[in-house]
Amino acid sequence: MTDSNSETETLPQTISIDYSSSIDALRHLQNLCQITEITPSLLHLANGIEYSFVEVTCNDGRQYGLQAYGNEALELNRLAFEILKNVSTSKTQILF
Repeated sequence: MTDSNSETETLPQTISIDYSSSIDALRHLQNLCQITEITPSLLHLANGIEYSFVEVTCNDGRQYGLQAYGNEALELNRLAFEILKNVSTSKTQILF
């Protein structure tokens, strides 16, 4: 039984946006969110492929993890550090 005067809890809406790459996602999210974690440079996996990770956190608390491999990893890492360089206050944690 529910009380008609009680507030009902609403779940946050999920918005699905398709990006062609992690770089496109970061370009879109850079105006809505802040980079909170990043790999300091490209990591190399056991198979020799480059890897990069960037986490962004938005004002509403949502977090997104962006991963890239190969040439895209190089570009993601470069773009993320370029964005950080242009931000006056940063709470970014460098991983590893």
